[in-house]
Amino acid sequence: MIAEGMVMLIKYATHLAPGVLLFGLWFALTPRALSALRILILLLAFVLMRDVMTPLRMWALGSEVQIAFTNNGFVLAALGGLSVLLIMLLVRVAPELWRLIRWSIGNPVVGLAVGLGVGGLIGMPLRIYQGIDAFSIHGYWVWLPGMVVLAYGANALEEVLFRGFLQGYLEQQVTPLRAALISGVAFAACHTFLALSVTQLGWPVLLFTLIEGLACALVRMRYGVLPATLTHGTVILLIAVPLI
Repeated sequence: MIAEGMVMLIKYATHLAPGVLLFGLWFALTPRALSALRILILLLAFVLMRDVMTPLRMWALGSEVQIAFTNNGFVLAALGGLSVLLIMLLVRVAPELWRLIRWSIGNPVVGLAVGLGVGGLIGMPLRIYQGIDAFSIHGYWVWLPGMVVLAYGANALEEVLFRGFLQGYLEQQVTPLRAALISGVAFAACHTFLALSVTQLGWPVLLFTLIEGLACALVRMRYGVLPATLTHGTVILLIAVPLI
């Protein structure tokens, strides 16, 4: 599993490297005072990192918004861990953006409970509709720990970018509600290429990501980025299955 996973990760890194280098150079050349542009660069770089995984068969989207991830748990855990490392790197390279993040607002226990609950409210009906039965899926329980790391680690990075940086920046320009709405719509818009070109699944993906994005944005507005990460990660975890 590890040897096969290393081959997959090396192929991913090699495929991704030219684009990441260009985005990194663009980001480095952009003055820190241009916060909005630096946030946009990071969002576009993340979209590239996510969408490149599709043609490499590291994940696949189904017609009913079911997400299948590689059945190699080592790869899943590595990608989730890499996402956490990238979050830590952003502390060093973008301290001015890091100050925009509001990790927790109000009672943190209530916030985490709400984040988990909202994720369940979105993800569980989809899991039931899709008929996902963990006990009938071969290798599900071996695959699950790596998927947990990916679901919460990778989506923590996505939430830092969309709800931490973007929504935090927007709250300095407009009302918190409008900032949340823009963040949610931007999240769905950043799935357009994936929905209409990479997978050609169309509007179901965009509708799902709009609902998910608005939910995470509203949770962030009221309770902070950590609860929003719980919402996002829980939704993905509930609708994910091993890629056969």
